[in-house]
Amino acid sequence: MPKQHPLLQSFGALLVLDADSRRIQAFSSNLAALVGMTVTDGRDQTLSEVLGKRLSQRLRHELQGQQRLAGPLTFTRPASSTRFQLYAYRSGAYVVVEIEPLTPVGKRRLLGTVNERLLRLTEASHQEELLDYLVRAVQELTGHDRVSICHLDSDWHGLIVAEACGSGLPSLLGQRFPSSDFPLSLRLAYERHPVRLIEDVAAPSEYLVPRDFPVALNDSFLRAPAPERQRYLHRLGVRGALSVAMQSDTGLWGLLFCYSAKSHPVAPPVRDAVRMLVQMATQRLLLLRARQEARYLQRVQDSLALSTKAREEPQSPQQLLAEQADTWMALFRSHGVALWAKGSVFQSGNTPAPEAISQLARRLDKAHGHSGPWCTRDISKEPLTTSLSMPEQCGVLAVPLPVNLAQRGWLLFFRPEQVESFYWAMQPKAFPQGAVIATPPAAWHEEVVGKSEAWQRVERLAAVDLGEDLTLAISAYEISTLNMYLECERKALAEANQRLEQLAHFDPLTQVWNRYRIEQAIDAELVAAKRYGAVFAVLLFDVDHFKQINDSYGHSLGDDVLVSLARLVESSLRGCDHLGRWGGEEFVVLATHSDIEAAAGLAERLRHLVASLEVNKLPQPITVSVGVAAWRPGDSCKTLVARADMAMYQAKRSGRNRVEVAIKEPS
Repeated sequence: MPKQHPLLQSFGALLVLDADSRRIQAFSSNLAALVGMTVTDGRDQTLSEVLGKRLSQRLRHELQGQQRLAGPLTFTRPASSTRFQLYAYRSGAYVVVEIEPLTPVGKRRLLGTVNERLLRLTEASHQEELLDYLVRAVQELTGHDRVSICHLDSDWHGLIVAEACGSGLPSLLGQRFPSSDFPLSLRLAYERHPVRLIEDVAAPSEYLVPRDFPVALNDSFLRAPAPERQRYLHRLGVRGALSVAMQSDTGLWGLLFCYSAKSHPVAPPVRDAVRMLVQMATQRLLLLRARQEARYLQRVQDSLALSTKAREEPQSPQQLLAEQADTWMALFRSHGVALWAKGSVFQSGNTPAPEAISQLARRLDKAHGHSGPWCTRDISKEPLTTSLSMPEQCGVLAVPLPVNLAQRGWLLFFRPEQVESFYWAMQPKAFPQGAVIATPPAAWHEEVVGKSEAWQRVERLAAVDLGEDLTLAISAYEISTLNMYLECERKALAEANQRLEQLAHFDPLTQVWNRYRIEQAIDAELVAAKRYGAVFAVLLFDVDHFKQINDSYGHSLGDDVLVSLARLVESSLRGCDHLGRWGGEEFVVLATHSDIEAAAGLAERLRHLVASLEVNKLPQPITVSVGVAAWRPGDSCKTLVARADMAMYQAKRSGRNRVEVAIKEPS
């Protein structure tokens, strides 16, 4: 196949220079006719000889170290009143210079008009108002027969969303264009060069001299439309076209098309003004969309935040869904919502059976590994859903909930089928290469069935936000439930510890300290006495004739005697004194801060108090024999109690119901 040489439109001329921007290497065939420059041999002439020394030096200076000029330069040819615009850029090893005549335009009037239009654009409060004003403003500036804005959807199909139409061309408002009209190569070209002018698609093209000069002109504003583009415009009945890309933060949002049925020149200042208006309108459009999306996202977040603030206690997944299902279905335009967590299904509205929801959730958990949402608008064609019984459903939006490391939960929204009617400007199929269509095909109608309404980007973002909030709410509920369980366990443990302490330190019958605990207390007093010299004493007493009571009246009554005696003695002691059961019918009183005289006095009071004790069903009085021993340096618990024990037995031998004070050490 022979190599295609670059062709150029005739509204501008072109020069190709060497890398230093000094010598002319090639030129367009219309250079002399359009600009009045005569180049006899491009390889031998310098740029200064053609443009003049001053302009050539300025071009070299501003292009030095740069890929392209920051802005166009203007000049006037000698003996000519026509002004020209010059723009230059590098293409491989060469410098390409584009020259275009500047059609007289009232600059002050144009600037005032543009400023007024810009102000009106910034005041637009919604998308329809903004785009409608933009197409009207551009049509007034350019004079084209039809100015349209084509929005590109996620499948790269185009929809005419705004239009200003005169009498030269039919209206396309509301009609669609297939994605084949916007191939990737075209979209990438618009990213590099957002403005494209075709003054007359039917005009003869210019060429480079020499024809075989090896320079790429893909970035040239003057490049002639490709044959397929010519055929496309011919099908639309268009000869003059100006198109401007509307770039969003995520890519190509759409295109502004200016079409005329006849040849239609557009002066560079007007093109610049149109581009400025489109850029401003696009930024305003993105701002309006961002505000709308922000309000929507906030409503979704508030739906759960208001619920959790309304109650002091966290809610269970079932409670959350029951309370918020209607709000969520309205926000996500769904007719059913389900929550799958730890094998349980909670659902509201029109949803599949719990078994189908569980199967889908388990499949998603295996097949959808990342944290983003999963969605489809045609469950009959999705491998994960095609075998599931999901009547009345066409669309599903699923969000993972990482509430469990082993298995995630899922929040699922369901949409029904929505029959869509599309009006295509031309049939969405590829035409054979080289085919010439005599007349533009009429618009045709298509109905799309078996699909739900598409899940919008902001809805997917909102679903992720809702999933994160819902995960936190479920986790808070689980933590609260766990804390309640742990609190119950803590109380049970505290009660058990209290019972163990009771068993370890208290006598089960009399509920006073047992021998182990009273020995601990005596040891503590011994340490204090040794360190600080604090005096104390112990009283060891025994119930007189207790064996006779047990034998005569039974052990039950004997137990009553011990319990009554312990309560009586304990209630009569100071707060710093302690009573303990030493064993059997023997008891010990630890009298802190007491010398031997005070301890002996306490013993006498206790003996008299016990003698007045009356126990039901016991006809005889109760008496005790008491031995008293005070701390001496070098004492241990064993020696101290032994002296008190010896004194107690001395009291028994002396007739019982008396107090004896230990005088000497036990042998």
